[in-house]
Amino acid sequence: MDDSSRWAEVVTDGIPGELLLVFTLLIWAIFLMILCSNPKNKLNFWCFCSGMLFSIGALKEYLFYTLGPRLIELGIWTSGCSETLYSLLSAVFYYLSMPAVVIFCLYFHRLDRTHPRLFRRLRLLLYLPALLLAVIFPCTQTLAFQQVPAFCLVVGLYNWCYGLIGTGILIHVLMAERLSTHFSQRRLAAASLLVPLWFWLISAFPYHALGIPNLSKLWQINLIVVLFVLLYFLYHACRDGIWGIRFRKETYDWGTGNVVLQKNAKYVGHALKNDLSKIEWCTDFLAAQGAPAREVDILRRSVTHLKQFVSRTQLYSDRISLFPEPCDIKDLFQSLADAFNAAPGKTASVQIITCADTPLTCDPAHVEEVLRNLIANGLDAAGKDATVSLSYQQLPRRRCAVITVADNGCGMDKETARQIFEPYYTTKAGGDNLGLGLYYCRNVMSAHGGSIRVISAPGKGSTFSLFFPVRRRKKKEGQAWS
Repeated sequence: MDDSSRWAEVVTDGIPGELLLVFTLLIWAIFLMILCSNPKNKLNFWCFCSGMLFSIGALKEYLFYTLGPRLIELGIWTSGCSETLYSLLSAVFYYLSMPAVVIFCLYFHRLDRTHPRLFRRLRLLLYLPALLLAVIFPCTQTLAFQQVPAFCLVVGLYNWCYGLIGTGILIHVLMAERLSTHFSQRRLAAASLLVPLWFWLISAFPYHALGIPNLSKLWQINLIVVLFVLLYFLYHACRDGIWGIRFRKETYDWGTGNVVLQKNAKYVGHALKNDLSKIEWCTDFLAAQGAPAREVDILRRSVTHLKQFVSRTQLYSDRISLFPEPCDIKDLFQSLADAFNAAPGKTASVQIITCADTPLTCDPAHVEEVLRNLIANGLDAAGKDATVSLSYQQLPRRRCAVITVADNGCGMDKETARQIFEPYYTTKAGGDNLGLGLYYCRNVMSAHGGSIRVISAPGKGSTFSLFFPVRRRKKKEGQAWS
């Protein structure tokens, strides 16, 4: 029997080989974009590794069933070489893909930071079962083993166990960080990985072990799933970003936050301070030479304004350092209400609606600055007859405390509400508005392990909610977060 006739016996029906190649290229495109968005981020790197390993599943099918026969006909390849290559690629696919996924999940859990020694050990242990499988079922014979129910059952259970472990880790992290500022980004990342993963786990193995006929190519429907994931990826990349990629604006690091902004603020601040010193010296010189007082006063006001701008920019863009202590929110509310209601020329009012007696463990200075920003924004949005309402309550079942700041102002549409926490975004006119106030508020809440959310509609005012996680007190600690 010649090579071509022998080859025809192993070819099975499925989608055209060219579509398998397209399938492979789509996977490469998605995971290359994830890697290129931030190559130094371990999450992106291990997600890329997982995607490349999974792409081997479609690639080996294309090489074996489509490209291989053509090369054999040309006499530059043999069926024996194709079978060996297929077996090796299948072994890599079956044995190594899921450990890479679980390592990604461990990075997602931040185990490498919280328990580095345990993380290093687990990373090695995850590959021991793969080594054992390679000994029991040699990598050069997996093509033949695919017809053996015992092999399919063992490999299927192996991959399913890893899939359940990885999924459990991701769900645990998302539940623990549901109040976090980065929760939406991490949820999108987890969903974009889990959907194709579980479709593959469900479609790839059971039919062999259970003896179900005519389902050997069911996994190829994953082409549709991958297309859906690509569209999902592009949709979110063009909106709020996903995996650290945002096509509409700048690329940013979804895992580490505002490092670039901090560097830019410090660089700009340093440059401005040097030149402002020169302008200030020249202004004093002109005043001493008898220059008109009006022009000198304009220069001095501009210098003062720019110095305040630099100071506020560095405050709002710098890394937040917390000094938590029990804070009486009722006293804080009262002092803020007294300060704003006593401002000259103001007819607006700040009211305290409800306030729990339980102290909130937080950084009082930062929380006060956040509330000042939100109250001032609410008063500006509502104008002459503005009313800002403050409330504070504990939600034990949700393990969180909530401070709300509501105003009766003009409100916002969905597009504006989605952008207000971005740096330098502002809807206010005039040079005194930096567009960093709400960005600072978000960073403060993120540092507390909480989040800030807004509900608003045009003409119906806005309600900002500050969510603080409430953690159980530890017996051996004198003071814990509340």
